[in-house]
Amino acid sequence: MAKCKVCGKEFKQFRTTQNVCSTSCAVAYSKAKKIKKQKQIEKNNEMLSKFDKEIKEKKSYQRLLLDARKYYQKWIRKRDSSHKCISCGSDSDLVDAGHYFKAEVYSGLIFNEKNCHKQCRKCNRYLNGNEINYRLGLVERYGEDYVKKLEQIKDQNRLKKWTREELLEIKNNYKNLLKDFD
Repeated sequence: MAKCKVCGKEFKQFRTTQNVCSTSCAVAYSKAKKIKKQKQIEKNNEMLSKFDKEIKEKKSYQRLLLDARKYYQKWIRKRDSSHKCISCGSDSDLVDAGHYFKAEVYSGLIFNEKNCHKQCRKCNRYLNGNEINYRLGLVERYGEDYVKKLEQIKDQNRLKKWTREELLEIKNNYKNLLKDFD
């Protein structure tokens, strides 16, 4: 004997999968299962939309880093707009914000304004930073002491894991500084 899942009466099962005692209980059981399933789907959809919203609000670390770098590099190009390429002295319209100590290697110097200057794309991208001439350009523009101080701090700043808060602060800071140029 089994107990009906709808009305609670005991009944004789004809199949092991039988859960109800009659046709009317079977209809009620089916409707209840459908409602329960619909509620579960709605709950899952609600959880997914909440999760999607959290993901959109909390950008990935890499996305935050790229956003901060975008505004920083744009500001460097604006700051140095009256200068020529730090490495070769060209007056090209195609310029980058080139790092003396590579941003990929010296993560602590990515946002160091003394380490980043206007650089033509040829020097930055195709001549791998044109480092020897970059150093000469730094010495010519700022003096030997400037370059030596930069070289002293490079190893202390080789690896840095920026926090989400720092990246947001950097992005907002350079975004505001860019407004001064407009």
